[in-house]
Amino acid sequence: MSSLTANNTSLPNQDDFGTRNIYSGMPITESMSNGFFTVNETWTVLSWNKAAEQILRLTGPEIIGKNLWEKFVGILPLNFYVVYHKAFLSDVPMHFKEYWPEMNAWFDVITYHVGNKLSVSFKSSSVPTSSARTNAKIQQMRIFDELYHYVTEVTNDCLWEWDLMNKQIFWIDGSHRRVFGYNVENALVPQAFWESRIHPEDRQKVMSQLRQFLAFPPAHHQWDIEYRFQRSGGEYA
Repeated sequence: MSSLTANNTSLPNQDDFGTRNIYSGMPITESMSNGFFTVNETWTVLSWNKAAEQILRLTGPEIIGKNLWEKFVGILPLNFYVVYHKAFLSDVPMHFKEYWPEMNAWFDVITYHVGNKLSVSFKSSSVPTSSARTNAKIQQMRIFDELYHYVTEVTNDCLWEWDLMNKQIFWIDGSHRRVFGYNVENALVPQAFWESRIHPEDRQKVMSQLRQFLAFPPAHHQWDIEYRFQRSGGEYA
């Protein structure tokens, strides 16, 4: 049985809901150091974050709305093509590492297929540390690091940052692998993936209570619920 606690301290008031999120208006995809993008089933790029721009040297306006393979034709290693196509046929996250000669770097990649979208989170060994990072971003990464070490050393609880407005969850720690078997750590997961892993008998109750919590947040700003969550092997915890 899984237990979920959502803290609503940073949520907007009901009359301005939708104008802010837990990153003060900045989507999780723009605050994370990993590159992140989404494509549909025709391989049209739907989103492309700032880290992806820096790592792959291609801006969002240059690739959003374009075909992924056409933009990287002839230079993308074959394994990227093979794994991405397999990912569209899989209901579980896929993780792989590949050397990209043209970039002179190793890439650590996690893919998620939910509905008709493929989400890709990646990091590269060649990304330089930018001296232009803001104090806010540095502080945010320190918080993530502290949470990670706490979870790793003290408890098997699974922690995440939840961008409720954009329906995205940042899985911070490695407990998701230890407890549920998903090879995911410090990566963005679509909320739809989390929803799809809730036991069918519990899903309606969980989502109904979540919607009520968001619409009418209680004074203590906290939501607790127990539900069954599917492990990577198919059984429920």
